[in-house]
Amino acid sequence: MKGIHIVLITFLAFIFTEMLLSCAQIVAPTGGKKDTLAPKLVRSFPVNQSKTFRGKMVELQFDEYTNVDNIQQQLLITPNIEGSYSHKIMPKGVRVTFDQPFRENTTYSLNFREAIKDITERNPAKNVRIVFSTGNVIDSIRVEGNVVDMFEDKAVLDATVGLYVYSDTLTPTKIKPYYFTKTDSSGHFVIENIKAGKYRVFAVTDGNNNLLFDETKEKIGFITDTLNLEENKTNISLYLARINNVAVKVLKTRATANYYYIELNRGIKQTKIQFEKKEDSLTYQLENPRTLKIYNTKGTANDTTKVKLILTDSLDRTVNIDQKIRFRPKGKKEESVKESFKYDITPRVGDDIDLKEMPYTIVFNKPIKYFDPSKIQILNDTLKQVPLKAEDFTWNEGKTELRFKPQNPIKPKEQVELRIAKETFISIENDTNSTVKNLYPLRDPENYGVIAGKVTNPSKKDCIVQILNENRELVRELFMKGTGTYTFDYLKAGQYTLRLIVDNNGNKRWDSGSLEKNQLPESVLHIKDKIKLKQNFELSGFDFQVE
Repeated sequence: MKGIHIVLITFLAFIFTEMLLSCAQIVAPTGGKKDTLAPKLVRSFPVNQSKTFRGKMVELQFDEYTNVDNIQQQLLITPNIEGSYSHKIMPKGVRVTFDQPFRENTTYSLNFREAIKDITERNPAKNVRIVFSTGNVIDSIRVEGNVVDMFEDKAVLDATVGLYVYSDTLTPTKIKPYYFTKTDSSGHFVIENIKAGKYRVFAVTDGNNNLLFDETKEKIGFITDTLNLEENKTNISLYLARINNVAVKVLKTRATANYYYIELNRGIKQTKIQFEKKEDSLTYQLENPRTLKIYNTKGTANDTTKVKLILTDSLDRTVNIDQKIRFRPKGKKEESVKESFKYDITPRVGDDIDLKEMPYTIVFNKPIKYFDPSKIQILNDTLKQVPLKAEDFTWNEGKTELRFKPQNPIKPKEQVELRIAKETFISIENDTNSTVKNLYPLRDPENYGVIAGKVTNPSKKDCIVQILNENRELVRELFMKGTGTYTFDYLKAGQYTLRLIVDNNGNKRWDSGSLEKNQLPESVLHIKDKIKLKQNFELSGFDFQVE
């Protein structure tokens, strides 16, 4: 009897110890030599390259204690599975359980990337990838290539590259890829164990990891050809760019006592508003590419005005939108509240100027209803007035931007002065300008540098050569056709980069192409080297070759 008690106590102690060990949290040991070795996979279920697999669970075991980090983002399963999965962390591995069976006669690849890490130094296990087939064959076709940002000219990390089963109605905005992977830091991608067949390939930045292309937020790259995969395909180049062809629509509106704002989902370059009744016409302006502003010049409230918005976007597409406008009644504090009157003059005061390329530009934040050109003067060396004629002044359609430049040659010795008298301009809300006296010294070439090169263009395609500063901001651009030289002069000392847009349709801008039409964006070529320019230096030899 005593022996039985001893056995029972020993058994209970063993169970209790096992419970403690299983519940204990595994922590990294302190002290000792730093662990630099990555965990190694010692066993998997199913075994890699297994065939006729019928299970719903995959298990990995490593040679040391591990943890699992962000498996939902790290684990790539191709082709796409039906349903979802859960995972359980084990002391030296992980178990992944699927809620739906795998498709018949299909080869699956589970790439854990950096999901498995040791608990000491968080070294990620490398090349942890399990391949199995639910049929008798392991598919073995491989697709490989690189993803580059078209305008930044650099490799893209973590872009989603997908293979889509070919169909006439394929669109990556609604259909997820059948096979997919992520690019590494060099923009390289590999998709393996593909079944023979016809596919389209797309690369997407996929910021929300939903495997769908969001036109308004993400970049995409593709090739126009269908891949008829019977063997491995390598050296695929995909160039990411924004292709936002979503039609213009009204996102939201906002009304005050004096203004009615219409915010659009994308930028437009031109607008016209037709009022249902002529007597209801109001002044309006395109405040910025995505915001229309309508002025309550008649002081009406509560009355609803019907209008038709005629909007032209950057792709030269025109859309008509019916809209109702209604201003908010004025409160006691709003009787005299209105936006302040602002204007911006270019060149800015103190800027040195090059007389060959110097039109003056004045941009107003409100439309101008009255303008007296006789109150604007240009003087050479503050003494000799340069004559200005009516044809020297040009307004934009909304009367918010004025450009002017004397037709007669200006020959000052040191500087030019621009004078604008008070009340030269009166806005739609009866604001007026203050007196302006701006001095502009003449530009000294020795304070600047020159960057030049050649475009070899035997097909005589229209091209746009652009120079950018170290912040990747556009400094200047030149339009060319055919083979010839280009020169960017009067550049400030600094770091620059050069690129060339092949302007296929000659509209003097880059066009993003169309997914619906299977049309690629216009090509962008880059000079790889960053150009460091000093004062009074001329750098040349930055040549482009247009195919």
